[in-house]
Amino acid sequence: MEFTEKIKKNKQEIILVLLLIFLGIFLRSYNFSDWLHFEIDQSYDTLLVSPAVDSGVSNLPLLGPTAGGGRALRLGPAFYYLEYLSAKVFGNTPPGHAMLVLIFSILSLPLFYLFCRRYFSHFISIGLLAIYCTSLYMVSYSRFSWSPNVLPFLILLAFYSLLRSFSEDEKKKNSWFIISSAIMVIITQIHFNAFFVIPAIVLPLLIICRPRFKLRTWAGVLLVLFILYSPVIISDIETKGQNLRYFIHKFNRSGNGSGNFNEKLVQVIHYNASEYFLIVTGIDHINGKKLTGYGFSNPEHKAWRIAAIATLSLALLVLFYSLWKEKDRKRKDFLWLIVLWFLVSFSYFFFVKKSGFNIYPRFFLVAAPLPFVFFGLLLERLAKIKKIGTFLVLAALSFPLATNARGLNRYFSQLNRVGKEPLSVETEDVFPNVARITLSQQYAIADYIEAVYRQNNYPVYFKAKHEYEPVIWYHLERKGIIYSGKMKNNIIYQEANYFAIKFTGSNIQDYKQKFTVAEIKNFGTLTVWRFIPKPEAVTQLRQGESEKEIPIQKQQITQLFTWNKLLAGKEKTSADEAVETKIEESATAEITEDAVSLGLTEEETKEEINNGIDDLE
Repeated sequence: MEFTEKIKKNKQEIILVLLLIFLGIFLRSYNFSDWLHFEIDQSYDTLLVSPAVDSGVSNLPLLGPTAGGGRALRLGPAFYYLEYLSAKVFGNTPPGHAMLVLIFSILSLPLFYLFCRRYFSHFISIGLLAIYCTSLYMVSYSRFSWSPNVLPFLILLAFYSLLRSFSEDEKKKNSWFIISSAIMVIITQIHFNAFFVIPAIVLPLLIICRPRFKLRTWAGVLLVLFILYSPVIISDIETKGQNLRYFIHKFNRSGNGSGNFNEKLVQVIHYNASEYFLIVTGIDHINGKKLTGYGFSNPEHKAWRIAAIATLSLALLVLFYSLWKEKDRKRKDFLWLIVLWFLVSFSYFFFVKKSGFNIYPRFFLVAAPLPFVFFGLLLERLAKIKKIGTFLVLAALSFPLATNARGLNRYFSQLNRVGKEPLSVETEDVFPNVARITLSQQYAIADYIEAVYRQNNYPVYFKAKHEYEPVIWYHLERKGIIYSGKMKNNIIYQEANYFAIKFTGSNIQDYKQKFTVAEIKNFGTLTVWRFIPKPEAVTQLRQGESEKEIPIQKQQITQLFTWNKLLAGKEKTSADEAVETKIEESATAEITEDAVSLGLTEEETKEEINNGIDDLE
């Protein structure tokens, strides 16, 4: 009865919230499968999880993704286990694996509203939900499978549960604390940023807010921690502390520490201000391609940069003033969480940059809800202005709603056109690439190669950028076309189907020395050239069975320590590590070759190699 009365009392609010949620669902799910972003990271995860989907859960690994930089510290396997559930329920296909991210992103919509209501009024919370639902940044990272993409939902759930456990009037505070702790343990297994940032927020928050829980609640938290980290513990026992050694090695050589303190501090201030502004407004041209473009000395988009820093500075002033003045316990706990969330994430990004590493837009997924809360604090101040407060809030809300609508229209328009016309875009602020390639394009390319293959059943060899080669091979192998090896310059087979898959307009002069172009097939952003070997270039009739190779990603996956290997009593040996080293060397050589052909600088080549090795893992 009480629940029914609440619905009647807040009928208009509920209807408005539901309408916004439906809008958010539409933006996240529209043409989800056809326009899916599916590249080297996604193909790796799919190949890794697929054996468990097809042949049993014991094929899952005991460790998760690496923390970057090749053979290094691996996090826990939570994301792979979640992706396994997604593929098991929705199908062992790229969209089936990605449904996890879509569902979590949809669930984050009502959760974000509930989180905001811990502090803000109905009016402000609905306004913030409207921006969250239509945020270009949030929508973009909701539409494909990638471990960082689940962070906004999981972090919101963990922090919402934590705040409820702090409330004196909460009847099930102990249960909420266990739920929060369990989610936070999972979060630390999702991404390296969260592994450090989330515990560093929660521990001081517990000290400041001093919640009281039963002893058995703390025992339950420790039990949850042990259970969820048991795969990692078992793996380290079986591999004689290999993961721990990688962890120590990672920090002993943590970057080159380039640049002085003040320079890096200014750059990180620019990073935070610019990315916060991007997340709320969808304005994605305020960041430079490289961090060197973040100083005021660069005149490009200078006004936007100043606006971003001014907005962040004003929001921080309001935040600390509100914390100082706030008397209500529940609202003060919320503000303490926001303060620590910002300070810890900012400090972490400074450490990352000071250590010589780059900061990418995806890193801010660990703090993605923060910019909306900061904007809400500014709206709250505007709302208190007599007579015109409501008008000012609506006017302020209209700006990010309009800019995000413009950004989403451009984004969806690009996705709609990439299969029809050559389209190159600068998307550094959302994705670190300069082109959009959709799953439907990849299917079309794989269908074309299959049609050629069915005419003669000759092995297929092709060249493509390292991000796309394993992806196309994933699709081809699903069609029964088995990988035989890489396309090599020094070995040319007569009985073979040769292709080059490159951005439309690319130069293929290097291929014309040994091949004749038989057909050119355009797929919008990408073009496929089909080659026939010149008679004088042929070195061998056909590849021998003993010469056939295994794809790099599959080689790497076979080295993972799975539950099957554990149950069979197999251990990781030095020979396995030697194979991993060889795989890395092969990947590095391939990426370097791509970089040279693209005319990249030495610094850009190094960055490509680092990203490529991360992708490999």
